[in-house]
Formats: sequence, structure tokens, C-alpha cells
Amino acid sequence: MELYSNQTTIDMTVLISAANVFRLFASAERDLSVTDVAEGLSLPKSSASRLLRQMLECGMLERCADSLLYRPALLLLEVAHQVRATTPLLARMEQELENLVGESGHTGYISVLDQPGASVVVLRVHRGSHPLQVVTWPGHKSAAIATSTGRALLARLDDDTVASHFDQLVARAAPSSPRDLASLRNRLEQVRRDGWAVAQDEALPGVGSVSCAVADPLGKETMAFCLSFPSRQIPPVDAEALARGLADRARKIGRAIGDPFWSR
Repeated sequence: MELYSNQTTIDMTVLISAANVFRLFASAERDLSVTDVAEGLSLPKSSASRLLRQMLECGMLERCADSLLYRPALLLLEVAHQVRATTPLLARMEQELENLVGESGHTGYISVLDQPGASVVVLRVHRGSHPLQVVTWPGHKSAAIATSTGRALLARLDDDTVASHFDQLVARAAPSSPRDLASLRNRLEQVRRDGWAVAQDEALPGVGSVSCAVADPLGKETMAFCLSFPSRQIPPVDAEALARGLADRARKIGRAIGDPFWSR
């Protein structure tokens, strides 16, 4: 009985330490080194190194091959997907997107901005009936600056926040993406005026997409849904017509949940 009690205490200590590491990631909003964790949690460097190694072996963390810094692994993202699956915003967006995919035949996605905002992460995929060879799946990350979904989400941030992340954003830009802050601001202002974002042959050659974002003022989360299509299809896809249809659904959701953008 005493051995069991001691083992339980040790297990709880490891769990608490692992939870504290994740809290540190959340507050730092970047990859962390052993020194970062040691200083952030007031641990000896050897203890921090051992803890991170154990979390790595358990699949909780992954390590960047170039920098050797640690970051949360895909396992955590998969768990986060399950949590997000219970949110009213995601449920509403999935229902509307499913209808749009059925009507248009194009593949649809629901995504969120990754922290600190340089990437978009796919949460849900609804595959369409049209043959489109390139399909991304839940957990996939794309450059926010080079996708319609990313720009729809970035347009919900203020200009100062976008500027503070610009170096990270432009580092992942595609050749046809905005290459300077002024160009990006112009594109985002266009998104705010229209209500939707459009991308053609940027993150994925041969693929176009239209996206709209919706924010839940109570849940404090913002998601975007999009329809993707072959950008070189003949006859060409009417991207603006798709975007207007998507915006109608986004407006319906936004007004229902009190999103100020769509309630204007």
C-alpha cells in the first residue's frame, strides 16, 4: 500500500509538471528550449531536460530538427479538435458548410489561426464531389498570409497585431502573396470591406479558394470556413459567386451569435 501511494504521488507530480509546461507554452506563444522551461518553472536544468524528454517520448511534444526547440505535438491538437467539436460556433459552421459543399460540389474546410498567427490549422474537412486532387486534412498547417482562410482570419485582427507578427507571416509567404506590410494591409482592408477573402494559386498551385470568418463574442474564438476549387478549371469557377454564397451563410451565423462584423 505504501509503494502504491508513493507511485501515485510521483505520477501526480509528473502530471502537474507536464501541465505547467503546457501553461508555459500558452503564455510564451512560441517554441521553448530546456533553458526556457527551467527558468519559467524554476527547475534545475537537468530536471527540465528530463521532463521534456519524457513528454517527447509520450507523444506530448515534438522537437524541431533545426532549432532543437520543443513544441506541443499533434496529439494535443487532436485533443483540442475534440474540445472544439462541442462549441456552438463550430457546429453552426459545419452545418452551413455541409450544405454549401452539397450545393457546389467543392471541398470545404473549417480552420483557425495557429499561435502566434503565422499559420492556419484545419479543423474539419468536407470533401466535395468535384475531382480536386489536392485535399488537406485536419491538423494540416498552411501559411496564413498565402491562403484565403488565413487572410479572412487575419482581417479580424487589428493592424498593430498584424504588424507585430509580420516577420513570421512573410517568412511563409508564397511568391504571389503580399510581400510587404502595406500590401498585406491593403488586402486585409479589402477583406473587411467585402466580407470574404480570395486566393488563387498561392499556398497550393492549381487551387483557388474563398473564405469568410465568424467570431463568437461569448466563446472568444474566431473560425473561418472556405470552399476550394481548381483554379485552372475550364470553364473557370465563378469565385465571386461562391464567395457571396459563403458570405450569406457567414452572415446568418454571425447575426445569430452576435458577431459585430456580421451584425453591422
